[in-house]
Amino acid sequence: MIKKNKVSAVDQKSMQLSIDETDRRILSLLSENPNISQAELSDHLKISQPAVSLRMRKLEEKGVLTHVVGTDIKKAQLFLAKVDLSTNNVEGVLRALEACPMYLNCFLTSGRHNMTCLLMGENVRSIMSCVDSRLRQNLPVRNIEFDLIVTPTKPLVVPLKPRMEKSPLTPCGADCSTCSFYANERCLGCPASIHYKGRLL
Repeated sequence: MIKKNKVSAVDQKSMQLSIDETDRRILSLLSENPNISQAELSDHLKISQPAVSLRMRKLEEKGVLTHVVGTDIKKAQLFLAKVDLSTNNVEGVLRALEACPMYLNCFLTSGRHNMTCLLMGENVRSIMSCVDSRLRQNLPVRNIEFDLIVTPTKPLVVPLKPRMEKSPLTPCGADCSTCSFYANERCLGCPASIHYKGRLL
């Protein structure tokens, strides 16, 4: 379930990074097969293995090639949700979200909302419970819109770090055992809590 993936991140500044055709072929081959060896890359590119190694190291130093260790959410049967919200305290919201074990990432956006957050959980009700009982009530946010991401159209690997040490209270200070969502089995509990009923997080 856990696998290693190599992901390239090339933005509009790529033209300034001295990336040639061979570098682009390396990125293309890695995107098709993240587990391809340097020896196999050498055979495909008709260059020596040390040359492949040097190029990959330079791509990593430039930030064009990075390594992600995580889980395929579809195979792991995990759920993703997109939460759009507005706030006048972006830094405060980000600090609070960083402690949440369901939090994946956040994007600053323009338009009606100024933040879009991605949350992950083992069932939809747990994510909704987190949004309803924590985000809406405890954080300086407004105009929250919740959308479930039904399924990715391509394999999607996300970072996964199961909480090995559980605590009586959640990072946001709640006690799952006294929560009505948890008591009514609408939520598995917080993955950081000793009361968590999930299997993976």
